[in-house]
Amino acid sequence: MTRQLFTYLFVILSGFSFVSCEKINSNDLAYDTPVYQSYKLVYDNYKNETTASAEFKVRNSSGVHIKLVEDSNVKFNGERHHDYWPLFHEYTWKTRGFADVDFIYNKSWDRDFVNSIYTDDIAYTTIPNDLDEIDLFSSGRLYWNGSPLGYDESITISIEQSGTTISKTASRRNAEYIYLDSDDMRNLYPGSATIYLEREKRYRLDEEDGYAGGKKIIIMKDRRQIYLYE
Repeated sequence: MTRQLFTYLFVILSGFSFVSCEKINSNDLAYDTPVYQSYKLVYDNYKNETTASAEFKVRNSSGVHIKLVEDSNVKFNGERHHDYWPLFHEYTWKTRGFADVDFIYNKSWDRDFVNSIYTDDIAYTTIPNDLDEIDLFSSGRLYWNGSPLGYDESITISIEQSGTTISKTASRRNAEYIYLDSDDMRNLYPGSATIYLEREKRYRLDEEDGYAGGKKIIIMKDRRQIYLYE
């Protein structure tokens, strides 16, 4: 039984590794092959830092990842990427503060696509300053500082304590809070913890490559230390 379980896990992990790492170099694609574009901008209010990322796939969201080589590249506000993550062939760029970002995908020497994500594409949202403790045996509403949710938008609030994390998500339009039940916190205990907030909004691309499609995602993050009590 143990050997069968080990074999099963090995097959799953091997398959995941294959799917994640599978890629094709951009210069091996036919000139007219449409490319799926995925762009993300994450603003971390706690760090006061913007991280922009981009990844590309063949034809659609399920396609093979593309590694950009030779004349093909992506620039962030006119700058080359700072990091490249080979597992998912993701290109990342960082800057201080909350910044607008123009993603310029140079597919070839004579073709480029410009997609932009702006700071006002998402409502500025933070954890309230007066949220410094939570009663483990009470149920209630957790509000955020920021406007109610809009179309194609969600907020997730998580509490992490000593490796244990509980999360609740709101995605209903016009939602203003997340309801936290005492049963949600049954695996937590009195003491210090960290609360995280993540607001996400999705948009369609400004410029697509043929019928391949793509997405733009902007995320606002915040966190703070709190105390859990009974």
